Amino acid sequence: MRVRGFLSSQPVVNWLNSQSSMDNRSRFPLLMAALMATASFAVSLEPQAALAAGKKAVRRAAPAAGGGGGGVVLQTPEPRTPTEHNNRGVELGMKGLWPDAIREHEVALSEDPNNKEFRTNLSGAQLRYGMILAGRKDYYNAMKQLRGALYVDPNNSPAEEQLDACLKATGKNPDNLKVRQGMAEDADSSQDYETSIVEWRKCVKMADDGPNHYQLGCVLKKAGKVVDAYSELKLAVGKTWDAKDKNDLAACHRQLADILKEYAYKAKESGRGTVGLTRLSNAGIEYRRAVTVNDADADAVRSLIEVAREAVAIRPSFDNHLMLAGAYLLGSDFDRAKMEYEECWKLNPNSNDLAKGRRAYYLRVCKSPLASPAQLNSTLQKVYDSLQKTPSDAELLYIFGRGKETQGDREAALDAYQRAAAINAYVYPDLQQRIRAVGGAGTEVATAQTPGQKPAPGKPPAAQKDDTAKSLIAYGEIEKKMREGDYDGAQKQLMAIVEKNPKEGRAWLLLGNTHEKKGDLDQAEVAYRQASYLKEPDADSALRQINSSRIQPYMKQAEDAINEKNWVAAASSLREAASLAPNLPIVHRKLSEVLRQLGDNKEADRELKKATELDK
Repeated sequence: MRVRGFLSSQPVVNWLNSQSSMDNRSRFPLLMAALMATASFAVSLEPQAALAAGKKAVRRAAPAAGGGGGGVVLQTPEPRTPTEHNNRGVELGMKGLWPDAIREHEVALSEDPNNKEFRTNLSGAQLRYGMILAGRKDYYNAMKQLRGALYVDPNNSPAEEQLDACLKATGKNPDNLKVRQGMAEDADSSQDYETSIVEWRKCVKMADDGPNHYQLGCVLKKAGKVVDAYSELKLAVGKTWDAKDKNDLAACHRQLADILKEYAYKAKESGRGTVGLTRLSNAGIEYRRAVTVNDADADAVRSLIEVAREAVAIRPSFDNHLMLAGAYLLGSDFDRAKMEYEECWKLNPNSNDLAKGRRAYYLRVCKSPLASPAQLNSTLQKVYDSLQKTPSDAELLYIFGRGKETQGDREAALDAYQRAAAINAYVYPDLQQRIRAVGGAGTEVATAQTPGQKPAPGKPPAAQKDDTAKSLIAYGEIEKKMREGDYDGAQKQLMAIVEKNPKEGRAWLLLGNTHEKKGDLDQAEVAYRQASYLKEPDADSALRQINSSRIQPYMKQAEDAINEKNWVAAASSLREAASLAPNLPIVHRKLSEVLRQLGDNKEADRELKKATELDK
């Protein structure tokens, strides 16, 4: 880039670029030497005078005059373009007016952010000013300038060396990873993202592992550098992680998915539906990986459901319905998961992926305290029917055992587990543990079972002793936590109750309330529905209220579409509302009216009948 109007020889920037064979260690001192050369100018300033002048705004002459006032003569024209701002910055730097030089270089780079020369010049100016401040022992401001130099050019090795020297001068050990991590975290907390990014980059050099790349990616994202953030997060998931960092690894996958989701919506808005769909699918993969690493990551589950529903809305294919079924299953919304698996069956009944999905559904229902007794009984019957056809299927035997164990039928569970172990002792990692849990620590795995033997359906669920759930003391502690806003603590105690006794309606009702307070309306609905099934007082009203809240966005979309006489869009929104709140008569009644406008009188009559029955 040519610096016009004040150099009679080769331009500074081009001269620097000609040193391409030099490494960064030699290149930056040469840059500084060029910036500090003053022989060709009318005015030469001593270093101390330069600092004094740098604290004042430079008086600029009109472009025609080509000069300035206040004892400083500037040869460059009044800047109007990025190049002119860069040239002015070079001239100010050569006169030692570093704050003003830095400002001009910042303007040049902000207006042309991909210009490598502008980036190099800004980084060099900040390095030189930081060195001058360090020489005056103004280490705080020196480090600010040096970090600025590294922020715009991470390869500025002289700036890195000077920063380390300043840290040593202030009593910090620059070679201690925890010291650098602490500074990065403190800067992040105070929203000083520039400092935090520089420090996390240093941490990555010191320890090239997953957590450090993840933290750098997070801060880059906060600073608006989304593309750089995505690259760091992708690097992070492929690096080494300790088991204790599994929550951060899950969050890393979730952050990747969030970026993909955001750009998927942008693609959709710009009319690039195919690109958007691909990004939604990739986002779904990352959300699922997050839940695989940390099955308690409720945010990842909610987001997975969101992107899967969006994908189905764009293209209701087998793969998208299967993704949505799996998402609902991870969220323990078994009714909707079942509906989506049924849609998959309509599209491709012989798919191996569908068969795997069904087994995942069976196992989840049989293990989960969120499954209703009716859902569990229905699932167990299907597993039993399948075992009648393939009695030597160890996986189905294990699933059957889990269901019986959940029902409290330990004898039937042990029988199923032992049959499974006799066929394949490693069909599930915890099979031996489950055998000991239901049969006692000394229980041996059966080895003489006949693979062709059919399992018995099992006994009716055994009545479970209720001790914790009805304890007034326990509920008193839970309600106190809720009053104090400790919803996580209350949820932990409530989950312990329902895991011990899934029929405790009061626990389900309070659990729904904690989810509602935390804004997790989907999980609140599941808990309220379970409480309603168990005939808990006030559960029905809570369920109606939460469903009304969940469907409001869809009802608003439907009303807007109705006003525009877009009956197809209105019907789509109302069907979505009906899937979220199937027991609200107003949804079915409104859907009936819209379907009649579309000429589908048979379906309209069916929806009106549902609304009438629900009113009763």
